[in-house]
Amino acid sequence: MTPLSAVDADRDFSGKWLLDARNSNARALPIAPDPAITITQQDMAIRCSVSGENGSVVRWTFLLDGTETRASIGGDSWSSKVKWEGAALLTNTIVSGVHEYSVMDRWSLSRDRSTLIVSREIVQRSGVSEGELIYTREKPASPAEAPPAAEPISRNPIPPDPIPPDPALVPAPIQRRPNPPAATDYLIPAGSRVALTLRNSIDTKHAREGDHVYLDVSVPVYANSRVVIPRGSFVNGIVTESKPAKAVKGKGQLFIRFETLTLPNGVTRDFRSRLGSKDSGRGQVDSTEGGITGERDSTGDTCTVAITTSTGAVIGGIAGAAAGHPLGGVGIGAAAGAAAGLASILHNKRADVTLPRGTMLEMVLDRDLTFTREDLRF
Repeated sequence: MTPLSAVDADRDFSGKWLLDARNSNARALPIAPDPAITITQQDMAIRCSVSGENGSVVRWTFLLDGTETRASIGGDSWSSKVKWEGAALLTNTIVSGVHEYSVMDRWSLSRDRSTLIVSREIVQRSGVSEGELIYTREKPASPAEAPPAAEPISRNPIPPDPIPPDPALVPAPIQRRPNPPAATDYLIPAGSRVALTLRNSIDTKHAREGDHVYLDVSVPVYANSRVVIPRGSFVNGIVTESKPAKAVKGKGQLFIRFETLTLPNGVTRDFRSRLGSKDSGRGQVDSTEGGITGERDSTGDTCTVAITTSTGAVIGGIAGAAAGHPLGGVGIGAAAGAAAGLASILHNKRADVTLPRGTMLEMVLDRDLTFTREDLRF
């Protein structure tokens, strides 16, 4: 598996981050956010630590090679996986034990890298809660100033770990085995690929972050010899990042995340799935991150240059004959025509991503989807 390590400063979350409570929207979250978090990022791991009660420190680790990590915090078992979505990091943590819930975060940095934006979704049995947390990078204290003492905080409702783990140790990856579904349930496992058809066209010249993507399931999905996701089921996605091609050698980039699946009877499932492949349109898919990089369409380039060259030669010959230099006019006109043709190609055929309506895409599920017989009454 290709490592998902950070490759540039836009993916480096290292530093101490302080919660900006005034600009954050955490009122709907059932778990209070940490007032401060310290992040240490290396090639293959991100280590996080926060202050707990009585001066204790709570630590946990995310591995950037796509494997699962586990930690024991306050009697709860934390099971986490992360993946990159462009310059954003998606984290998915399942908490089991004293408390039962899951936390899905999307980390991204501001352009000046002084602000960490965390879009958080907490899923409990009682429902789903969403919020956005804004953290600002702590500025280093001047030599004349002593750093303030850290105040113990409460990680309610998660108690602190009585024995903090050694930060030098990275939890060994453990394969999480999902609980077997009940006899009446139908399971579509994580990693399954679902064929989709695009209902609206998308390209990096016009798409913007936050634009919705609408798709239909084109091939039914089966479980236990029964159609669970029928053809025509609706999938809603979102453009998480769109970069148009710049200059001649620049390439456009488009990142899409699939968020909800709705069966024809209205039953809905939420997820954060990535793009696996596509069958047409301009651009190469990176299935690891779910992004598409544009390619320049060179179809007809030779014909365009030839036509403009010959046209320029004819016009130059006529003008040269009138001036008494027919051959010189032909050469000048041909060169001008070729230059015009080349300029037209470079302007109109930059390496943008273009996905026309009807393009076949493939969605890779990031989690198990379970349906009951009651859910499948169409």
